[in-house]
Amino acid sequence: MTVYLDKKFINLLSPQLDKFGWQRATLANCRCPLCGDSKKNPNKKRGFFYERSGRYYYKCHNCGAAMSLSRLLEQVSPALHSEFRVEWLKEKNGNSKVSGITSTGVNEKLQKVSMKSEALTGVCKITSLDKCHHARAYLESRMLPEEKMDELFYTDDFGSVAKQINKKIHLEKEPRIVIPFHDESGNIIGVQGRSLSKNGLRYITIKADGHERLFYNLHKVDVNKTIYVTEGPFDSMFLPNAIAMVGASKSVRLPENLSNSNVVFVMDNEPRSVEIVNMLRGLIDAGQTVFIPDRLEHKDINEMILSGNNSDNIVEYIDDHSYTGILAQAAMSQWERTSERWGI
Repeated sequence: MTVYLDKKFINLLSPQLDKFGWQRATLANCRCPLCGDSKKNPNKKRGFFYERSGRYYYKCHNCGAAMSLSRLLEQVSPALHSEFRVEWLKEKNGNSKVSGITSTGVNEKLQKVSMKSEALTGVCKITSLDKCHHARAYLESRMLPEEKMDELFYTDDFGSVAKQINKKIHLEKEPRIVIPFHDESGNIIGVQGRSLSKNGLRYITIKADGHERLFYNLHKVDVNKTIYVTEGPFDSMFLPNAIAMVGASKSVRLPENLSNSNVVFVMDNEPRSVEIVNMLRGLIDAGQTVFIPDRLEHKDINEMILSGNNSDNIVEYIDDHSYTGILAQAAMSQWERTSERWGI
């Protein structure tokens, strides 16, 4: 059973491993989470998980790191490492009742979530799930704050949840993490489903009729304080007074209630993304304040958290690297690396 347990936790870790994939039944590889792998070639992946004598080990052919799976989990995902130790001890002591990554017990925890005029059914709070449930383990591996996880849900049937938001939608039954979106009054006007599978779409967003762009946490934000706008809900959970929009587009129209607020747009650190670069240019042209990092290795806020930074450090860094007008244009010229500008 130990080899099964090792493989299970490799799969639980995989969402935070860049370009992870199984090459065969007992061999997987990814970009090394310890050294970051090649800085010149983003497609290089020289970190390997391999099976030997009934256990899995990790080896990077770039930085030379070699260790047990337990040691790697301890370094890159302390939350998963804690769960791994618990299940390993259960197995060692002969306890065969390990929950694994199934959805056992979810039906007993299903609840209705208020939509003001009606209720969202067939979901349960992430924090009500067993710690070894795959949905909760995944979110804990991303080190989301407990109070923010309490606002997220899990469903075995996202197709049913989607239809409650928009009756025109027809999706297959599948398990997903459910991220709710509210309007300023607290009504649920959309949901985003985050897949826990390697197949299919990672995110599916469903909007109620009459709503164009969704903003996460809009109903709780304080319009009298600085508001940080991130690209995705998970990143927003690490910042004070933050909202998140779904996806990037060249033009962004903020909700009316934020028109007089001090807003800072914090997009992902992807200087080679034409979509992100064009969005930032559009925001600068519109007179918005944007975050443009300087020599930042991490792709987004969640990566900064996983590397050991805390929210206060990150907010200070964002505030020190936020610009408007001509200063923003100058910072953009140093940051962006799109093929349009550089011919690559």
